[in-house]
Amino acid sequence: MPVLNLDKGKLEVKNKAGNTAELIIFGEISSSKWAESDVIPSDINDLLAEIGENDALDIYINSPGGSVFAGIAIYNMLARHKGHKRVFVEGYAASIASLIAMVGDEIIIPENAYLMIHKAWGFSMGNADDLREIADMYERFDNTIANAYMTKAKDGRTLEEFLDLMRAETWFNGFEAQDYFNVTLGEENKMAACLDGDLYKNYKLPQEFLLKNMNKPTPETNIEENDTSGTDIVAKAIAKLHLLINL
Repeated sequence: MPVLNLDKGKLEVKNKAGNTAELIIFGEISSSKWAESDVIPSDINDLLAEIGENDALDIYINSPGGSVFAGIAIYNMLARHKGHKRVFVEGYAASIASLIAMVGDEIIIPENAYLMIHKAWGFSMGNADDLREIADMYERFDNTIANAYMTKAKDGRTLEEFLDLMRAETWFNGFEAQDYFNVTLGEENKMAACLDGDLYKNYKLPQEFLLKNMNKPTPETNIEENDTSGTDIVAKAIAKLHLLINL
């Protein structure tokens, strides 16, 4: 089986006992490989092709999310896989990674792991007509994603309720997720929700989440990134503009 190991994240498919395969998604969801840790749809497609179409699949997620288009593509690829799918939220499944988590026939989330949902956002430019069209497109994304949440929603939950939760940028730990989604509460684990990359800096992180990460040493590469000028940050954003709309 092909194995792809990444520096900060990890994407891997491998055989397990019997007819069960394992898919590990630890990294940012992207349309293109901007970093070695990025998880892109073509990787998922290639790796899924290596297992039987009816093989059971265990999917482990620890991801801050990323591209809406890439995340929806990965969700659809996994949804088409005929085997029984179990999703394990290891640290966190945030933004579009929470959509990917909804593909599971079973979703297991420990009490100290998180799901995070919010409205689509991204960089946009153009005249007033262009921006209105883009806003309409973002609203279509929101409805598509909320409908995916509804497939795993507890009885009595509504689409409008999930849209409101997305608008508020809502974090659910394992206990709280049970009130909104048909998930199984797993035992507390030692997997940390990694704060690699840049996406998490845009999120309203819950206090307990920050406390778990505040004592971790900061890699030298992150220190350099913190010293990066605003001009470099804008240049990076523009480079991604036509390929990436982030959740």
